[in-house]
Amino acid sequence: MKAPFVRIVLLISFSLVLSLQSVTAQPVKIDNVVLTGNHITKDYIILRELPFTPGDAVDEAALPDLVKRARENLNNLLLFNFVDIVLEKEADRPDNVSVTIAVEERWYVWPLVEIKLEERNLSTWLQHWDFTKITLEGGVRIDNFLGLKHKLVVSVHGGYQWGAFLGYRDISLDREGKHFISLDVQGNISHNIDAFSRDNKPARFNIPGIILESKVESKVNYSYRPDIRTIHNITFFHEFTKLADTVLLLNPTYWGDNKTQRNAFRLNYYYRLDQRDYHPYPLNGYYVRAGLNTYISSNASVRYAQITLGLQYFKQLAESRWYVSTVFSGGLSISNAQAYILEKAIGYDHNMLRGYEYTVADGQSFMVSNNTLKYNILPKRTFTLNWLSWLPKFSKIHLSIYANAHFDMGYAFNKSVYPFNTLSNQFLFAGGLGLDIVTYYDLVLGFDYSINKQGRDGFFFSIKVPFI
Repeated sequence: MKAPFVRIVLLISFSLVLSLQSVTAQPVKIDNVVLTGNHITKDYIILRELPFTPGDAVDEAALPDLVKRARENLNNLLLFNFVDIVLEKEADRPDNVSVTIAVEERWYVWPLVEIKLEERNLSTWLQHWDFTKITLEGGVRIDNFLGLKHKLVVSVHGGYQWGAFLGYRDISLDREGKHFISLDVQGNISHNIDAFSRDNKPARFNIPGIILESKVESKVNYSYRPDIRTIHNITFFHEFTKLADTVLLLNPTYWGDNKTQRNAFRLNYYYRLDQRDYHPYPLNGYYVRAGLNTYISSNASVRYAQITLGLQYFKQLAESRWYVSTVFSGGLSISNAQAYILEKAIGYDHNMLRGYEYTVADGQSFMVSNNTLKYNILPKRTFTLNWLSWLPKFSKIHLSIYANAHFDMGYAFNKSVYPFNTLSNQFLFAGGLGLDIVTYYDLVLGFDYSINKQGRDGFFFSIKVPFI
C-alpha cells in the first residue's frame, strides 16, 4: 500500500511545482526593436547579432540575460564605442516590451600612416632600440565599408620591409550573417631575414644590396557562422617565394629542401566557440578553438600538418572586483622534412610566456598556459575631453585599470637538437605582477614585471590587440 501512496504524493508534488513555475514565469512579447545612432551601419548588421527578434515570446526573468548577451555581441562587432540597451513595457499592453538600442559609432576611415616595429613584440624592440628595424606603411583602412562591417585595406610599405597589400574582408554572403568570405593579396621583398635561432633568439641577417626573400601571397578565406558565437573557418593560401642562395648557406634546413624558389599551398581549418564577454579584454566567459594547419610545396618535397588547440576561461569572483583567467594553447605537428620556418613554437604569434619576451623556444610541438589573477583598481569610467569636442568620435572615452599577478608555464618539444638553444625540451615557467589600462578603440596598454625560471627578470611594456 505504501508504494502506490508514495507515487501519488510525488506525482501531486511534481504537478504543483510545474503549476507554480507556470504561474511565476511571466512570458512577455518583444514587440519591436528601435535602433538609434547607427548613421552608417545598416540596421540588419545590428539586428542579426541579437539573441531575440521582434515577435519573440520570452520569460520575463530571462530578459536581463538576453540584454547582457545582446550588449556583448554588439560590443564584439568592434564597430561601436558605446552600446546602450533600454527595455520599456508598453503602457496599454504590459505584457509587451519595446527594446531601444542606442549605439555610438566609431571612426571608420583611417589613413594608414603606421610605424611597424619589426620584432616579435614591443619589449624585444625596446631592448635595443634598433631604428633600422622599422617599416613605414601608408595607405587607407576602412573598417565598416558601406556600413556592412566589411573591412577594406590598401597599403604600401617600405624601410625594413618593402611591399604592398590589398585586403577585402568579412564580406557577408547573406543577410543572416552565416556565410562570409575574405580576400587578401600581398607582395613583399626583404633585405632582412630570420635564418635560424641562436642563443634562444631568431638570428636576423641583413645584407645591403641583396634581396634575401621575395614573396607573393594570396589568400581566400570562407567562414560559416551557424550561430552568433560559433564559427567554422577554412582558408586557402598560395605562396610564391624566392630566396637568395645566401639564406640556404646560412641554414640549409631553412625551408626543407635546397631549392631557391617555391610554390607552396596551405589549407587551414579551425572551429571556434566564443562565449567571452569582450574580446579585447575578457573578464567572463570561455573560448574554444581547434584547428588543422597544412602546408605542401608544389613538388611535394615538403609536407606538413599541425593540430592546434586553444582554451580560455575567464571568471569574476563572487561579484567582487577580483577576476581569474587561464589561457591554454598547444600544437602538435608532423613533417616529412626538417624546416626552420615550420618550427615556430613558444614566442611566436599569441603563444607567449610572460617573462620570456626576449626569447623563443622552437619546436614541432608545444603547450603554453597563461594564468592570471586580476583586481579592478578603477572600474569602467566614461570621460568627455572638452578640448576634443570638435572630434566627437574621439572626445568621449572609457577607461578602466586592472592590477594583476600572473604565472605562466610552457614546454616546446624539438626533435632537432641545437646546442646554442637551451629553452626547447625543458619545462619553462615565469611569474610576476602587472598593470593593464583598458580604453576605447580596443586599446589595452600592459605594464608587467616578470621573473622566469632562469632567474632573468625585467619590466615589459605591451600594446595589446584583440585575441580572436
